[in-house]
Amino acid sequence: MIPPLSTDHRRALRGLVLGVCAALFAAPSARAGEPFEVPRPPQEHPPIIAGEARVDVVFPLARRPLCPRGSECVFGGGAGLGGVLEWRWPSGWGLGFGYDVWFLDGNGVHELTTMQVLRLTFRHHFLLERQAHPWVGGALGGLVFGDTFAADAGGALLDVQAGLEVELTASLVFTAGVLGRFFATSSFRTASDGVERAERIGVNGALVLTAGLVLLPGL
Repeated sequence: MIPPLSTDHRRALRGLVLGVCAALFAAPSARAGEPFEVPRPPQEHPPIIAGEARVDVVFPLARRPLCPRGSECVFGGGAGLGGVLEWRWPSGWGLGFGYDVWFLDGNGVHELTTMQVLRLTFRHHFLLERQAHPWVGGALGGLVFGDTFAADAGGALLDVQAGLEVELTASLVFTAGVLGRFFATSSFRTASDGVERAERIGVNGALVLTAGLVLLPGL
């Protein structure tokens, strides 16, 4: 049988119950007084910086300005290296700056034809919630064309490209794509054969297969 509580015990128990009740009601009241901040939608988050390194395989398609009739062609097939530093927004858009260099067959006229490019890139990525997501984009830029890094001619270019990215880890992505490059150069004379090239304004073109890795340190 439980003995009856004394007056002091009843007072202590009543104080304990009142204290617990006050604490329970005070916490929600304090939280209610704080302003509620709605989380920002993903589209308003700041961009992250992505770094891309890639290799190119070049297949010339149009080259009449650089390769006049009756002359050897200085714009042959080859390969190249490139890199892009890109700002990517959660909406899927990306804006970046890139450099690439092509090493091409000069058919004996050039020891090695090189084309160096600086370009402004823009892309849009789709289905970002998936591990593999496609993208489309383009680029505008300037170029230097010549024999083994010589600046024999300058020019401008337009790139149109599409590809697919596959997430390997949270910060490493494999990318592959197809690029169409259309460019024009200033006129120049090749020293080894004395042929004047790009005398008239004309567009050269190439189909390029690309593959590389993208590093996303901001994730």
